[in-house]
Amino acid sequence: MRISETDKKGLSQSLWAATAIAAPDCPPLTEDRRADVAVVGGGFAGLSAALHLAERGVEVCLLEAQEPGFGASGRNGGQVIAGIKHELDELTRLIGRDAAEKLIAFTDQAADRAFALIERLGIDCDAARGGWVQGAHSDGALDGLKAKAERLSARGADVAFLSAPEMAALTGTDWYRGGYLDRRAGTVQPLSYARGLAHAAIKAGAALHGHSPVTALRETAGGWRVETEGGASVTASKVLLCTNGYSDLTGYLPTIVKSVVPFYSYQIATKPLSDNVLKSLPAHGLGVSETRRILSYYRIDRAGRFVLGARGALNGSLADPAFDLSRERLRQLFPHLTEEPLEYAWNGRVAITPDHLPRFLEAAPGLHAAMGWNGRGVALTGVMGPVLADWLTGTPAKDLPVPVSAPRPIPFHGAMRPISGLAVMWKNFQDRSERGRATPAR
Repeated sequence: MRISETDKKGLSQSLWAATAIAAPDCPPLTEDRRADVAVVGGGFAGLSAALHLAERGVEVCLLEAQEPGFGASGRNGGQVIAGIKHELDELTRLIGRDAAEKLIAFTDQAADRAFALIERLGIDCDAARGGWVQGAHSDGALDGLKAKAERLSARGADVAFLSAPEMAALTGTDWYRGGYLDRRAGTVQPLSYARGLAHAAIKAGAALHGHSPVTALRETAGGWRVETEGGASVTASKVLLCTNGYSDLTGYLPTIVKSVVPFYSYQIATKPLSDNVLKSLPAHGLGVSETRRILSYYRIDRAGRFVLGARGALNGSLADPAFDLSRERLRQLFPHLTEEPLEYAWNGRVAITPDHLPRFLEAAPGLHAAMGWNGRGVALTGVMGPVLADWLTGTPAKDLPVPVSAPRPIPFHGAMRPISGLAVMWKNFQDRSERGRATPAR
């Protein structure tokens, strides 16, 4: 896996890298070895899978191209959100009723499971269960959020519909028409969470090797040989790939690589704000997002910094103009913060699938992959560890909460990111047009 200097800076200049707990010692792989399972990718999913496999007595070896949490797991907004983006009826159309009900039941509990895992392992990652708010950018979106709150309440979820004044009181901005509050959610320091999972996996007996980019996978009589850039290899009965938004850098298994499309998300963070300013902003532990197609998301960190994320340059540039949309959203939503100095600016890759559903892929006997978290990975990926451990230790695919399929490359995969530039322009136009249309008085 070839990581560019820009990708490295995308983590090193982040707020999370500056404030995370210490990283564990994960030396490069320097000699050939065997394992029951080889995991490729040291993000939340790979680390949690390695942890839960090791806790079951499985000999597991994890290979990471840089360090645990280097990818999206260490760079995201740290919002722990329950559920996925689909409602039951739409999900039923995509994967069938039984599979839809199973996936909904599991993902509804994702935030609960994530905070329980953090507590069990004693991870110091600023876990704060302050909820998640989704703001409506238009009257039509507000109607949708009201219906969503009613459906989730009927399923027993601790959620509420918010009027415009209630939304403003929670978020500190009167830009939204109203919103939706999910009290199951919260926030974490994401890189600390990833490093905490890595510490726990090592303690459980997993072997973690950083700076060991995988260059090839070869089927052998004993299973699979996973070869690294340094020349050493791991031979394992089964392999689990958890490379997500960085899969296209691997150069092997193109069918899996082309099952997801990587996109960059950009974030900015102010310097710590005064108590007086913080009174007018979302409380620490509350994550905020929107119904806009080209959305922004924000929160307050432990030290009182305002952290906001949005789309940026398609090529991952860290040049100043790449953060224009983030700064524009800051001016639009919180104009009184525009004079506050920005202390950090960074980016990272997420992986999107055409149907916005995660992928459990089986490319060949013993060769598995889990990816495509579509912006909901903070809650989902860590708690997928036990599920992935089940899968790797023989649980039938029909009994897993995520459907298992063969890799299905996305048509015209190489053109998806360039095309998305036009799509972003169109979606921005739709967002603005919808906001300008008021619902007639009833």
